[in-house]
Amino acid sequence: MPQTTDCTQNRDALKPVREGTSQDQRLALPLDPAFAPVDQRDVAHGMVFAKAYASFLNYFNAGNVIDGNWTTFFGSDVSVQLALAAVQDVEFYRQRIKEYLDFLKDLGFGSDETKAKDYLGYLFSSAGSLALELDRLKDALPADTALKGMLRNLVVSQLAPALNRLISYYKADLAITPDSDRLIADLQPGLELFGASTVPFSAVYQAGLGKDWITDGSPDWAAYTGAIAADASVYGTGIEPFQRINHIATHNLFTSVLDQFLKAYAKVAGEGARSLQQSLTGRDDHQPHYALLLAFLRLFAYARDAANTLTARHLDFYYREILRLKEKPAQPGHAHLLAELAKQVEARLFPAGELFKAGKDALGKDAFYAGDQDFVANQAKVADLRTLYRHGTERVGVIAPSDRDEGRLFASPAANSADGKGAELTSADKSWHPFHNKRYQDGALAAIDMPRATVGFAIASHYLFLAQGERGITVTFQQPVPVAGDFSNDVNCYLTTAKGWLAKAPASFSQVTGGLRLELALTGADPAVVPYSADLHGYNFDTELPVLMVQLKHRDDAKFVYPRLEDVTITGLELDVDVANLKAAALANDFGPVDASKPFQPFGPSPVANAAFVIGSKELFQKKLSSAALNVTWQATPAPYRGKTVNAVTEYLQGGSWHPFRTAVQASVTGTTFTLLGDPQSADAPPYQDAPDPTQNEQFTTDSRYGFVRLRLSDDFGQASYEQALIDYIKRVTDADPNNDGTKPTPPVGPMVTGLSLAYSASQTVSLTSADRGQFQGRSARFFTVAPFGTAEQHGYLKSALPSVDGAIYLLPQMKHANRDDQKIPQGQPVKHEAECYIGVTDLQPPQNLALLFQVVDGSADPRSIKPKPHLNWSYLCQNEWHPFGKDQVSDATGELLDSGIITFSVPREASADNSVLPPGMHWLRASVAGNADSVCRLVMVAAQALKATFTDRGNAPAFSATPLPAGTITKLDQPDAAVKGISQPFAGFGGRGKESPRDFYTRISERLRHKDRAIALWDYERLVLEAFPQVYRVKCLNHTQYEPDQSGTGIYRELAPGHVTVVTIPNQRFLNLRDPLRPYTSLGLLEQIAQFLQRRTSCFVKLHVKNPQFEEVRVVCKVRLQPGLDQSFYEKQISDQLVRFLSPWAFPGGGSPSFDGRVRKSVLINFLEDLPYVDCVTDFQLFHSYQDDNNNPRTDEVNEASGSKAVSVLVSARKHLVTVIDPALEATPVEICRCAP
Repeated sequence: MPQTTDCTQNRDALKPVREGTSQDQRLALPLDPAFAPVDQRDVAHGMVFAKAYASFLNYFNAGNVIDGNWTTFFGSDVSVQLALAAVQDVEFYRQRIKEYLDFLKDLGFGSDETKAKDYLGYLFSSAGSLALELDRLKDALPADTALKGMLRNLVVSQLAPALNRLISYYKADLAITPDSDRLIADLQPGLELFGASTVPFSAVYQAGLGKDWITDGSPDWAAYTGAIAADASVYGTGIEPFQRINHIATHNLFTSVLDQFLKAYAKVAGEGARSLQQSLTGRDDHQPHYALLLAFLRLFAYARDAANTLTARHLDFYYREILRLKEKPAQPGHAHLLAELAKQVEARLFPAGELFKAGKDALGKDAFYAGDQDFVANQAKVADLRTLYRHGTERVGVIAPSDRDEGRLFASPAANSADGKGAELTSADKSWHPFHNKRYQDGALAAIDMPRATVGFAIASHYLFLAQGERGITVTFQQPVPVAGDFSNDVNCYLTTAKGWLAKAPASFSQVTGGLRLELALTGADPAVVPYSADLHGYNFDTELPVLMVQLKHRDDAKFVYPRLEDVTITGLELDVDVANLKAAALANDFGPVDASKPFQPFGPSPVANAAFVIGSKELFQKKLSSAALNVTWQATPAPYRGKTVNAVTEYLQGGSWHPFRTAVQASVTGTTFTLLGDPQSADAPPYQDAPDPTQNEQFTTDSRYGFVRLRLSDDFGQASYEQALIDYIKRVTDADPNNDGTKPTPPVGPMVTGLSLAYSASQTVSLTSADRGQFQGRSARFFTVAPFGTAEQHGYLKSALPSVDGAIYLLPQMKHANRDDQKIPQGQPVKHEAECYIGVTDLQPPQNLALLFQVVDGSADPRSIKPKPHLNWSYLCQNEWHPFGKDQVSDATGELLDSGIITFSVPREASADNSVLPPGMHWLRASVAGNADSVCRLVMVAAQALKATFTDRGNAPAFSATPLPAGTITKLDQPDAAVKGISQPFAGFGGRGKESPRDFYTRISERLRHKDRAIALWDYERLVLEAFPQVYRVKCLNHTQYEPDQSGTGIYRELAPGHVTVVTIPNQRFLNLRDPLRPYTSLGLLEQIAQFLQRRTSCFVKLHVKNPQFEEVRVVCKVRLQPGLDQSFYEKQISDQLVRFLSPWAFPGGGSPSFDGRVRKSVLINFLEDLPYVDCVTDFQLFHSYQDDNNNPRTDEVNEASGSKAVSVLVSARKHLVTVIDPALEATPVEICRCAP
């Protein structure tokens, strides 16, 4: 590994390699009363002793002459032969064989050839002597003994072929000359087998064995051994004697012979013990004298057993009488219960100690649980669960850009569902995460199964009554702090229409000099913008005005824009509308209403002075106009008689009277555009009424008071003059007046309109910061934030009524709270949320207490995450604003959602149910986290009216407390109460523990006498943790080590850090609910408990770190050829699975446990694969080890042997291995090639 240059990383080359301590290693063998018994012998030993002792006793015959010994009397019974087999010390024999082989395999002893030859002779002697004694035992046993049949089968099927090979190796050595160069010394090791001493292998070779050992049918032993060919291949081709001895000692063919004899030896000893017991109880043919001995030996066992209690009595005397210590009593179990009151009952007190029936124990006695504390139940129920999640930097999927979803918001209207929208949960435990719904595949985040959140803002204003024409909408937000950027492609705009929402892309949305400006254009083909209707348009805007809603767009090609806009605050806004070609108007002249759908005469058929054309428009005159004009299309341009000047004077209706503008507004009647707006006579009486009016246009009547303008003619069109001139012309023609010039007068052309439209612009300024109640009540426009589950109006007056909340008006809904509890950041500083969980509660009547049961899946929090303190922030909803609970208003027994438990809220009177940011009719609680959302467990249930009850022992069976109470056991009170409809126990009990066993008692006291309940030495830390937390299987303590990993696995790792102590744990598989079976992490909750436990027992100067190991992946890449005819696809996966099981056995039933000092050798893996029955051969084998180097960089090295890179490392299997099956059809067939061929 490269030398580190990072001060957060260093290594101690002198730090000893330790495995830590496991639960299995805690009990010191001397503490076991059976470890050193006074008399370790049993009946079989007594029988063997009697036989041996009898050989020393002279037998005097009837003539009082010594005639042999007593062996015949005490050695001929079948039970004696079986006892000889039963008392064999197979382990001692195995250790001696291993000792000899270990010496011969070590090339470091190459200079000691004499000892090597002796040890090789011992190996041959041990195997040969064992064969000799097994042969003798077989012959001595009666035919009806099971051991005899087994022995014969072993010899014929296994031992005889093995001995044949051993003889072939021996004969190869016999052929060496001179004798001094022979490798096998003619010695015996001094072992005793079946009561006889071992002999040199030459003695067995020459004396021979029974016919069952002859494998080729030879007539006798000499012929058999003579036919065996010498085999010198196992000695290799070395020149030096030790090299050749080392070669045979490491050769599989030779060691397999020794293994065969060792296994047979163990089988014989085991079967001998079983057959002996059967002979003692099932045979009736023992000789009387020997039966008497057997009876004595069996009766003597009682005295021996009594004597063997001495060690236990001595231990008990010291621990119990001198130290006055005793076993830990049984710990009562606990259960979480849910109470349901009758409908007519508002509240009911469950006093501490009130009993609940818990069924019956093993003795048939009634069992009871009692409430831990006073609890007042009410009618409140959890009715809704929702989640809002802001994604971080973790990559989603493998195809999308790594930062595509950074900052994106996701919202689940049904948090406890598979897709966030209500689908049934598919996980085996039916669990769900309170803050998100991430789906992982092969350790990587594959998807976030939640709907993308709808977030934005909305404006409701009568200025948005826009019925027709080309309509432009401009919204300019006034900001204290500008925000740079163009957001035109990041939002979508929606307007209320008669058929729902009209979606329009903005023309622009960017920062300009005047503020953040949004521009939107509607064409004449777009429908009219109408008042908002909740039934039609959805959402829950508190308004009946037209609404412009702007939503942030979720783009797949760019980041979500919310992080760039979430901090934008506004003080107000200006809404500008520009309309052209508005044709919806109420038209009239002096003769009545005018139908604009066909050509009409606006001033009547014969326009006279003061003839009027009246225009009315609700859309136009309910807005503060900046400009207004009438555009007309004439059938023919109006032409007063003889070019007479005729103007149309604009006047407005106010208070039922027509008023001219202060400065006359008029235009020639021959024009096509007429201005409709000027300076009013009084600023308090403008021509418009700035107030909402959603009704349809009305015709002008004498009751009309405002909303109309008229064009009044300043003069007539000269019609009378024309008529007189025409009369005069006719008269002159008739009179033949010579002065008549003969020119006929041209008639005037009166106004005839074929098309008419209005154009106007209006501007509305909306102030949002005023705290004045009158201004708030008189507001004519409203600004809303659009949250994922509702909307909320934003106004300074609403904020002023809630002094504890942030008074700023934000453009978008907020995910933050003001800091109060975290001492690491200033008080009051905004803390942004990563995720929020909303809990909707019905039938709550504040002020009331609300006790919620949070049932979690133990250990499901991400063990790699770093849980901050404090982590959860709880608040309640009041008038669409989140108010934090006080410290004394929340009692959390879940460790911030790391354990199942009850959180009790004291909900204040201010909490309201008439909110719009979330569905109304419920009181809402919010749990929010600023980060590390994975540092909480998955939930199974959130339920109200929860209480905790504890088992009360009333003489019940001792095992009842230690056994978890099954779910559903507790269903009723001991004393029924009509106010209580029901009691339920939705989940199994927990926390119960039986009385301490003597073994655990001895272990605990022995450790306690050494560490004295103080964590000083490494030994102390490890034993303290293992005793207090049976959920932990192995603990490793590292002194002077600082290990503070981050979520990616990097971070600080220093082995030279005085004052720091690191404790690394591996959980007990019996208590696991593994998030990742291949990587057995200890849960965050348990790590926190261990840290708190140790901190109370260690020095105040110690900086303690309790962490999970660093798991380092081992991956295999290889090619294999399968046995003929096997399915390649199936076995390719099968081999990968077998490698995973081999490298991480703890992830499977019956497997081992992880190791801190584990090593993986390439040769071992190759041998494992080759031993698989469906594998023919293995080739191109590569072993890769992935880890973090000393500079915190990820590395993957190809190695021959993988070992942990750090003292906290544990090697684990990759989730998949790359195994390629060689297709026989594609293999090249070797052919002979003639090199001389052209």
